[in-house]
Amino acid sequence: MTDLLSATGKIIHISEKGWGFISSQDIPFTRIFFHWTGLEGDTLKFTELKKGMKVDFKPLEMADKSIRAIKIRVLEATNDTTTEAGSVSN
Repeated sequence: MTDLLSATGKIIHISEKGWGFISSQDIPFTRIFFHWTGLEGDTLKFTELKKGMKVDFKPLEMADKSIRAIKIRVLEATNDTTTEAGSVSN
């Protein structure tokens, strides 16, 4: 898994505390943790993220063998407006 330079996935959970999880077919059967500090500067802000958004990221294997997403970029916004993170921009 650490040999992947990048992977794509979808945001499956967003916490109001600045973290969330991504699901990716590139790394099956794994919920990939991310923190707001892992977002690239030229992508959406954390408060603009929505569940279901498609993202590109670099998977980083941690010492405990879990996977963390860094260098995250939003590839495709979703029309899902059910989250509390703010308004959807078109």
